[in-house]
Amino acid sequence: MTTTAPPPPAPLTRQDSPEPATPSRARRALLLTWPTALLLLGSVPLAAAWSSWTVVLLTALAAVLPLLVLRGVLSLGVSRWAAASVLALLLVLAAYLMTSAADLGLSQTVRDVVPRLLTSPRPYALAPDLLAGPLLLTALVSLLVGLRVESRHRVEPLAGAALLYTAGLLLAGGRADGLGLVAVLLLVVALLGWVLLDEHSEPVRPRLVVAAPLAVAGVGLLAASATLAVQRPFEPRDLVDPPVLEVAASNPLTGLGAWAENPDAPLLRVRGPEVPLRLVTLDTYDGRQWTAATRVAPLGTGAPPGAVLPEGTQRRQAAVEVELDGLGGNWLPTPGSPSSVSDREALVDPGTGSMYRPDADDGLVYEVEGSFDAPDEDRLASAAVPPLEEVARWTRLPERLPEGLVAYARQVASGATTPYEQAVEIEQQIRSDYALSARAISGSALWRLETFLVGQPGESGARIGTSEQFASAFAVVARYQGLPTRVVVGFRPGEPQEDGSRMVTGRDAFAWPEVYFDQLGWVPFSPTPDDDTFRRDPPQGAEQQPDTQPPDQPTDAPTPTPADGAGDDGDGDPGAAGGASAAGSGGGVDLPPTWVLATAGPALALAVVALLLLALRALRRARQRRRGAVGAWAQVRDGLVLAGVRVAPHETATAVGHLLDTRLGGVGAVRLASRAERQAFAPGGGAGDGAGDAGADSELRAETSGVLRGLRGLVPPWRRWWWHLDPRVLVRR
Repeated sequence: MTTTAPPPPAPLTRQDSPEPATPSRARRALLLTWPTALLLLGSVPLAAAWSSWTVVLLTALAAVLPLLVLRGVLSLGVSRWAAASVLALLLVLAAYLMTSAADLGLSQTVRDVVPRLLTSPRPYALAPDLLAGPLLLTALVSLLVGLRVESRHRVEPLAGAALLYTAGLLLAGGRADGLGLVAVLLLVVALLGWVLLDEHSEPVRPRLVVAAPLAVAGVGLLAASATLAVQRPFEPRDLVDPPVLEVAASNPLTGLGAWAENPDAPLLRVRGPEVPLRLVTLDTYDGRQWTAATRVAPLGTGAPPGAVLPEGTQRRQAAVEVELDGLGGNWLPTPGSPSSVSDREALVDPGTGSMYRPDADDGLVYEVEGSFDAPDEDRLASAAVPPLEEVARWTRLPERLPEGLVAYARQVASGATTPYEQAVEIEQQIRSDYALSARAISGSALWRLETFLVGQPGESGARIGTSEQFASAFAVVARYQGLPTRVVVGFRPGEPQEDGSRMVTGRDAFAWPEVYFDQLGWVPFSPTPDDDTFRRDPPQGAEQQPDTQPPDQPTDAPTPTPADGAGDDGDGDPGAAGGASAAGSGGGVDLPPTWVLATAGPALALAVVALLLLALRALRRARQRRRGAVGAWAQVRDGLVLAGVRVAPHETATAVGHLLDTRLGGVGAVRLASRAERQAFAPGGGAGDGAGDAGADSELRAETSGVLRGLRGLVPPWRRWWWHLDPRVLVRR
């Protein structure tokens, strides 16, 4: 009797099998729209490094045109290799034409593209040598993504967009997507593409159910990352040595007397907000004079380590137009630490923000935007200063100070209890006890400051000076008290003119000191009698100290210790630097509660969700293992779901095992399926099939692990991380 062999079981089909040979028109459109949208989003931060809509348009065209042109050429039957090669050569030729217009060779531009971008002022100028590199990168990424549009992994478009997005963040110092909106859109568009374009035959709705919580968790994580980047943005310019220029510019501090003697002499004309202008910031004192920076670099260059303190949390922006008219010198006035300037030849001291131009002639007109610390008054009363070791540069004094100066510095503000009270009392005593004169002896050497503060009546320069002596005396006394201090030379806003501008003259030139406070930044003070630009009332609740006359002849004043800058006298005097440092360094910088919540909240939520999924999956596996071979086969059925392999409901376990062994290379699926069927249907429950026998149970687990490893190998590498967290198997019966 002839037995007819049963027909072979239907082959397994994977949900992520190659797409049909003739996809629908809508699907073909989506295959181009999805990567194009990702590339456009990824190019947004790259274009944000320029403040020009022209660059936005050029970057968008570079992100879209190569992909679309390549796909159009390939649809004509041209080979992929030929089409990609010709288009790549055309892109390189376009970059060459751009750089030739700037009198630069293409090889030079490509070689120097990163250093040139990281040492050029921000926002970048609309110049061919700066645009060629980013546009060429964008176009080549678009071309490579176009070659991989039909890839079943769907990773290349997101990888290309991520590359452009990262390049944009690096160019802008992490500030191109401050709120993380572009990153969120990239995540959402990527998930939508994977859900709609994935070739799984599983309905779209269940896939959306899985993708939705992933999108929510990803948005939370991106929001936390964006908040962290805003708090501590990475600055790639710190990794590049900028083209530094050594300058030998005159110190404008010594010119204050000359400007004061010619109060009506015009210096410059200003248009914009009515704010003081800064000319030079001086933070180094050697006992003879305050010195300005001697090394300047292009705007946006990172400052050397230890050359700058963190900005305050409350800052103001101001943008002005300045026209030089009799100022002289090479320093350029700014409304604060410059963030952008229209003059490409302007250079900046990275540590202080002072702006310099090799040829600053009268008639020069430029626009500059700057920022400065502007903390609320109510936060100053309880403000602290950083630990002494963090601000040693700004508290440093010469090794030995004159005895009279030391005695004055020890007794002034001795009753203050906070760093801010110390600064205010120093300001008030210097302001009220001394006279201002344009004809006073200039200079800020120690002997001149001692004469100014404690000189005898009738002595030349005693208790009389220009704003140079008032600001310098404040700074030296404040440094002795342990307050990080510097001196700024600048101008008052000036007198309004009929044309809407303001004329700054010699009478507007003055110097003022600034003290650094934790989280508040550099706070200016007004110790000069005729100046109320930065004057503040004493803190509420602080006792007003009586005016103390300088001692006529100090006798036993100790000498401060060497050049760490603080005058610790060794006897525990609370007025010395040790006391001020202790009062002002009550801990590191506290993060605002909103930052903590924004960072910890989404991260904690993600961790909780991940742990919950892991726990549920572990419990499911534990229950399955207690069921012996039947439970082992249930694990294999879960693996089929996770691997995207469809099995017809009527297929027997043995048939499925045979096909798995054929496809996966003999992983023992048939043997495992047979044991499960014996346990489920044989009389007595299939004893010895892993239901209580330790040896059989160990062998059963090994066979199950082998089958699951084979199934996991069917999943693309970029999706395997989700294997142990995928919640789809939790809803299976």
